[in-house]
Amino acid sequence: MKTIFTSIALLLAAQSLVAQGCTDLFISEYLEGSGNNKGFELYNPTANAIDLGPYVLQRWSNGAAASTDEINVQGTIPAYGTWVVVNGQTTDEDLGGGSTSPACDPIMQAYASQLDNAYPAPTYFNGDDALILIKNGVTPVDIFGKWGEDPGTAWTDNEAAGYTSADGGTWLTANKTLRRKASVTSGVTVNPPVFYALAEYDSLPNNTWNGLGWHGCVCDPNYNPNFTPEVQMPIELTMFPNPVTNGVLTVNANMNILAIEMYDQSGRQVLVQEATITAASMRIETGELTTGVYMVNVHLEGRKTFTQRVVIR
Repeated sequence: MKTIFTSIALLLAAQSLVAQGCTDLFISEYLEGSGNNKGFELYNPTANAIDLGPYVLQRWSNGAAASTDEINVQGTIPAYGTWVVVNGQTTDEDLGGGSTSPACDPIMQAYASQLDNAYPAPTYFNGDDALILIKNGVTPVDIFGKWGEDPGTAWTDNEAAGYTSADGGTWLTANKTLRRKASVTSGVTVNPPVFYALAEYDSLPNNTWNGLGWHGCVCDPNYNPNFTPEVQMPIELTMFPNPVTNGVLTVNANMNILAIEMYDQSGRQVLVQEATITAASMRIETGELTTGVYMVNVHLEGRKTFTQRVVIR
């Protein structure tokens, strides 16, 4: 069931949290593009893999005092790796009255580790919605925007208007991609008095998503400030057959596979297989698994992870 917080409860929880650098997940990229080209990226700034089970990303829409929708992120982020969630709409939808809800660009979706839920869902945000990453149902570990405030069309660079669009200014959270600065080592855990996006994010043009799946951060001992994510390519990965009927699942990718994990619907890990040779293909024996729906995590080189549901019969 969706967790709903009042503004007061969330503020008290946030104030009790002592922020420490390089210790927990935070939002590393925010994409508010044209149509439904929307998504976000989470970054693991620690030296250990993090299970996403305890984390929920909430949207607080249009200045709401409580969560309006949320997504349970599912999988495991490797050390200094990322998890990308992209709007999951794959077809245009007729809203009536001549209005259409467009599909998310499939090229953008190819970068995703996980596609978001059907509408209403967090990646239907516009530039005036706050996002909150919650851990264990109660603890905010990162806040994007200012929950409880409707900035108008977007949060802006207009300091005199409290960085809202109430009196003009350049939109910073609408029709933009925002990438967390490499110097940022932890999330915002207390609702800010004002939200000025450029304090912690670099602004990129609308519909820029070719940096998804990689984040540079000083927490990473191998961080190279001269490396640019624009050289990264989207993940191309197939799993077949799906449903699996012959006891063998084959996974192919456009980069080397490091390991594969499978989880049942309760979140219990039922299989893990590490690559014994460097290859972009791996076969998984599923004959001992019971019939049902499983979540498959594929860990790829470059600290990329891709997740897909697979049915075993």
